[in-house]
Amino acid sequence: MNKFLPSIFLIVAVMVLNPAVTSAQDKQQNDLEYRKWRVTLFPPLSTNGVDAPNYTARYSINILGGYHGGLDGGEIGGLINYNKHYASGFQLAGLGNISKGNLSGINLAGIGNFSGRDMSGVQLAGITNFASGELEGIQLAGLANISGENTGGIQLSGVSNIAKGNIEGLQGSGLFNASYGDISGLQLSGITNVAKQDIEGLQVTGVLNFAGANASGLQVSGVGNTALGNIEGLMVSAAFNLAKSSASGLLVTGGLNYARELEGAAISGAANIAREMEGLQFAGFLNASQQATGLQIGLINYAKEFEGVPIGFISYYGNGRKNIDVRFSDGGFTDLGLTLGTHRVYNSAIFGYNPLLNRDVYRVGLAIGLEKNVTDSFENWKNETVFVNQEFSVLHHFEDEWREDLNLIYSYKFLLGKRLANGLSIYGGPSFNAQVTRINNANEYTWYSLWSPERKGRQYRFWVGFTAGIRLFKQEAPKRFKDEFNNWDIDW
Repeated sequence: MNKFLPSIFLIVAVMVLNPAVTSAQDKQQNDLEYRKWRVTLFPPLSTNGVDAPNYTARYSINILGGYHGGLDGGEIGGLINYNKHYASGFQLAGLGNISKGNLSGINLAGIGNFSGRDMSGVQLAGITNFASGELEGIQLAGLANISGENTGGIQLSGVSNIAKGNIEGLQGSGLFNASYGDISGLQLSGITNVAKQDIEGLQVTGVLNFAGANASGLQVSGVGNTALGNIEGLMVSAAFNLAKSSASGLLVTGGLNYARELEGAAISGAANIAREMEGLQFAGFLNASQQATGLQIGLINYAKEFEGVPIGFISYYGNGRKNIDVRFSDGGFTDLGLTLGTHRVYNSAIFGYNPLLNRDVYRVGLAIGLEKNVTDSFENWKNETVFVNQEFSVLHHFEDEWREDLNLIYSYKFLLGKRLANGLSIYGGPSFNAQVTRINNANEYTWYSLWSPERKGRQYRFWVGFTAGIRLFKQEAPKRFKDEFNNWDIDW
């Protein structure tokens, strides 16, 4: 048999590459003469002789390889089954099944199933299933499923599923799913899903989901989800979600969420960055934008213009407050606070020291506060220079040098204040406090306690105290809630 192999491969190469053989004669099925059986050793040694391209058959046996006009039934070939116009039915070949027309049914080949037009049904190949037309059904290949137009159905490949048109359905690839058009459905890839146009549906990849236009649905990636258009839906990635235009829905990443417009809920271990942001932004480090609206939670929050609620160590806004607070509170602590945020809601980063104790006791912490027009709390008191602050703070205490041992004071403060000038105000009021500590003598931070239980090594103290202070630099009177939300359908 080995001595025939060079001749066989030469004949196959001529059939595949020679335009005279594979040129577009486009004979229809009824143009071919029909015979129930045909047997071929190798072309032209067959029961149809040199006229084999003009015949179709129901049953075809190609001992080494066969070259025929068409197939309407079943065909077995030792190496290659080649049908010039179409093949329909069952095919089994050691190397490949080749057809210029439709290759449909069940096709099994050691190397590939190749069709010049559509390919459908179940195709199993050690290397590739290739169709210059559409590829649909169930395709299993050790290397790739390739389509000149659309790919649909279930494709499983050790390397890739590639379509010049769209890919839809269920695709699983050890390397990537790639489409010149859209990708939709369920795609599973060890590396990436890539579409020149849109990606939509459920995509799961070990590295990247990339869309040349929009990405929508549920995308889960070990590295990132990227779209040159919009991202919409639920995006989960270990590193980043990037959209050149807008991103909306729920975006969760261990690294970065970035879009020109970011809307919905964006949760990031590092940063949420956008020209415009709206909704809930939670970042382990930074929320940054030109304009932002909603709730921002992050170590650093930044925007040129912001409306909403900031929670962070530093919340710096171009249209917000930038104040310094100096306070004295019960127990003898003097605190210095950097107070930033909006003129309605603010955050303070606090550093304090107690000069009344016979040892060095420091504290650091954060506070979030709400400033209101006095009329919001006391309806009959109308004075634009008087305000009310309601504030919650958490302060960690340490002695001599920094320690992380549990030693906290939680406080709620109700402060009444007056703006004496644009850059100066004074305020004071009661505080309601709770201390939780594992440090001996921490009770000396307070002058008394209403209740002092102990549990599992923790000491608790509860008391009512006071705070008085001054606030420096530009301040603006907030509107009454009733005026601020007068466009809302609320019965005040």
